[in-house]
Amino acid sequence: MTDTKLEGAMKGLINSFHKYSTKTEGWDELSLQELTQMIKKEYPTFLSTCALGNPDGFIKGLFDNNKGQNGQVDFKGFMTIMGQITNIYHKRSHNDKTCDDRK
Repeated sequence: MTDTKLEGAMKGLINSFHKYSTKTEGWDELSLQELTQMIKKEYPTFLSTCALGNPDGFIKGLFDNNKGQNGQVDFKGFMTIMGQITNIYHKRSHNDKTCDDRK
């Protein structure tokens, strides 16, 4: 049986997480460096419009808001970050150009 588009998208998120989270010893978590590499590589258009000229600071804010007590972002925290980015993209589909995911 073939995956639906949504199933493929979910697997893509998991594969992307694993691609970047296996670079250091905390194998199923993202360090700030790993999250930074991932977002800069995978979301350059998003960063160019929402990072206000400070992509590292923007990414650090996402990281700090979602890291666990061990100072890493686990898969649940990663999905929270992806949800925030997705919400901003959804707002853009309705011509809202802001980068605040809370509204």
